[in-house]
Amino acid sequence: MNVGLADATTGFEINVTPVERILRRTALVAAGEYRCPVDHPQFIGGGPETCPFIVFPRSSVHMIPDRGQAEACTPNTVNLLDVGDCYSRRPISPEGAACDWIAAAPQVLREMMQALRPAYKGKSQPLFDRAVVPVAAPTFVAQRTFFCAVRNGSAIPPLAFEETVFRLLERVLRETRAFMNHAASAAGPRHTAASRQREMVEHTKYILAREFPLPLSIAHLAQRVHCSAWHLARSFRKMTGSTLHNYQQQLRLRAALDLLAESDLNGTAIASRLGFASHSHFSNVFHRQFGLTPRAFARACSRASLGYMQATLQAQPGPGQGTRS
Repeated sequence: MNVGLADATTGFEINVTPVERILRRTALVAAGEYRCPVDHPQFIGGGPETCPFIVFPRSSVHMIPDRGQAEACTPNTVNLLDVGDCYSRRPISPEGAACDWIAAAPQVLREMMQALRPAYKGKSQPLFDRAVVPVAAPTFVAQRTFFCAVRNGSAIPPLAFEETVFRLLERVLRETRAFMNHAASAAGPRHTAASRQREMVEHTKYILAREFPLPLSIAHLAQRVHCSAWHLARSFRKMTGSTLHNYQQQLRLRAALDLLAESDLNGTAIASRLGFASHSHFSNVFHRQFGLTPRAFARACSRASLGYMQATLQAQPGPGQGTRS
């Protein structure tokens, strides 16, 4: 049974299910977490949503939205759910569905959309054109730091909490717009060959999501999805905006954030578990993508200070920092 929590001043209602909890909320926004094992009855899907959600996956699932195409949801992506949206799921990785989410009053997101996309027509069209889009590395580490601070009970003043959420939402919406522009420019004719290409790319995402620590090669992946190595590399980059290597590396790095924040493993052990060549290689790539060392991130998560949380939001994607590379 869903329990509706509404705010009388905004009509902003959140359906809180048995596998999730609200970490903090105000009249305009909320932050929460969702942890659903594969064998839980709720894993098969959800909705209809009573408010918009921006969802940051921490595991990989196959999502089938009622609007749009089925797609792999991984920590490399963000899920965008509008009021009324429903979806079903199938497992990819054994962790089930684990994610952190931000909910917002619909009028907040409509105003943001109108500012960021002048062609947006407000209530006459959905907030989101697509349910699954990539999220850049600096935005991903910013939201992870934000959720660490909220989860650890840091004394974040209400104004700072709301403004931080607003900035996260703005970044996600800007990245969504950039990806949609890329997708529009890369789109080809809708025919059987294009459908086969999409299936091939999605199958490759599933393999990478399950096996990202392994030393995979293009030839190996191509053999498993039944195409040539060149065709796979070209199609994957065209449809996702990311190279195969970068997609795999981002999955490794984002898994490293979880291990750094929530385990006792040291950098050498994490590098070995996730498939990096050495501890130094792991540290260098981590710093290049996220703008800080693994040790600094672990230390920041343990303290989860307001200042550090805000500093991560000021970082802007540089060359090679996004999912598109």
